[in-house]
Amino acid sequence: MTTKCKSATARMIRSTRVLLLLACGLGAMASSSAAQPSDDAPWFGVTMPPVFEPHVPPVIVGDRGVAPAVVPPGEEAFTALTGDALRADLGAIVQFSRTSRAQRELGSGQLWGRITGFPSGHDTVSWAARQFEDAGIDDVRRQPFYQTDGSEFWLPLSWEMRLVGDPVFGAGTQDLVLTTAMPLAPSEVPPEGLVAPLVHVGFGTAAELAQIDVRGKVAVLHVTPQGHLVFERGAAVPRARALFERGAVGVINVIDLPGNERARDFSNCGGPCFNLGGRDGRFLETVMDRAAEAGALDRMRIRMSLETTRRSGLSAHNAIAVIPGSERPDETIIVNAHADAWFDGAGDNGDGLAVLVGLARHFATEADPPRRTLVFVASAGHHSPGMNGPRNFVAMNPTFAESAVLALNIEHVAQRNLSPARSVADDGYREFVADAGEAPIVAGVSNEAPFLENLFRRGVERYGTNFVSGPSTMASGEGGGYRSLEVAIVTTMQAPPLYHTSGEVPEVISVPGLERMARFLAFFLKQVDVAPREQLNP
Repeated sequence: MTTKCKSATARMIRSTRVLLLLACGLGAMASSSAAQPSDDAPWFGVTMPPVFEPHVPPVIVGDRGVAPAVVPPGEEAFTALTGDALRADLGAIVQFSRTSRAQRELGSGQLWGRITGFPSGHDTVSWAARQFEDAGIDDVRRQPFYQTDGSEFWLPLSWEMRLVGDPVFGAGTQDLVLTTAMPLAPSEVPPEGLVAPLVHVGFGTAAELAQIDVRGKVAVLHVTPQGHLVFERGAAVPRARALFERGAVGVINVIDLPGNERARDFSNCGGPCFNLGGRDGRFLETVMDRAAEAGALDRMRIRMSLETTRRSGLSAHNAIAVIPGSERPDETIIVNAHADAWFDGAGDNGDGLAVLVGLARHFATEADPPRRTLVFVASAGHHSPGMNGPRNFVAMNPTFAESAVLALNIEHVAQRNLSPARSVADDGYREFVADAGEAPIVAGVSNEAPFLENLFRRGVERYGTNFVSGPSTMASGEGGGYRSLEVAIVTTMQAPPLYHTSGEVPEVISVPGLERMARFLAFFLKQVDVAPREQLNP
């Protein structure tokens, strides 16, 4: 190559490099410009959060279905346990919740559900009793009971969390209502409302609070659940209480949960305390960041209003279905699922109640009756203070309690498994997507009986139920009401992220998962029915 050609080639390479650098720089500037909010727009140009939508899944539920249920040979005729049958029951159960909202059973209708002590709870348990009767069970009992003396049920009737607008946050900035705000028991706000400046306290650890003055302010506390909110109660509630002890006038828990949902969990935080959905929370925290960068954080204000009620003297009832044992009628197996729920409650505990009803139908039509007596309990539940379904069942049925050999509690068992998606919403919030299976299910065996533990291993092999690999003695939820029996308490329970949120809608329930669980529990109960008592309670 000549010197002239080499020189021309070198110039071309340099020119290409310059163009590439310019292109990359312009691309980065364009990307940066798209990602950075504009100070000339309302709220610093931060993308507004979506308005809360009820009865809508907060996650991506795509067209790819769930792995089908396994039907072992000989079980083809168990039609009461099919996914389609159980899905129909789940729809009927969730409808009681939706009627609660449509009829504004509680104040403005911002909170709804199947609530023990209210018509929605009563109607759900009554529906279960009718299903037992329609299945041909002769001994069906409706057992009313009353709220214990001194108990009080705090309930929010109407509320609002309003971020106060200020032109310093951008031209045209107006007040913004954060629609996923959820007040927590037993919060109270003065009749005229509460207006206060905001302060972000991170995760509220002692190291963080050592540098932060919360006096006279509403503290924004970030909560990242490990699984679901139950696992955070032990940390989040004491941290909120510490903030009030330091002089905060309110606490907002920003909850890292899928979508933009209302979450009813945590209580006794020490003052006015609200949960806030994920995308609302992202907006609030991002705006606080922008305000801090602009030197205007001290201008940020929140206005909160809240109307509440406290109820006592309420009543509820359990529905009991008894299938007598053919050989050992004086030995009882108790099968329990609670009917109450917050919001749509498809996962806590619509799926469990649907499975209970399916099991009752199945055993009512079996050619060979059980050897031991089966008692199905559609429990009023445990969400309403002073009205615990299992405890009242035990107190009102001493014969069944004294003859019990095992209590089985079916509680949130078929929600689909959710994972962070590779996509984000238009505000940058990470989306979640359902996969082809169910969320992990804990199999709690309170007495660690090897025979019972082995049944769960066989269940994974026989039906594909997604039980976690390690044992547990867990008997939470309804199980606690049966501890006085001093027999094995067996619990099937998921811990998914949508627990106690408005996102627990039917679309996030696995229909094959309902069938998987129902078929496994029918198998489980049949094995328990014929097992020697010493294997159940060694």
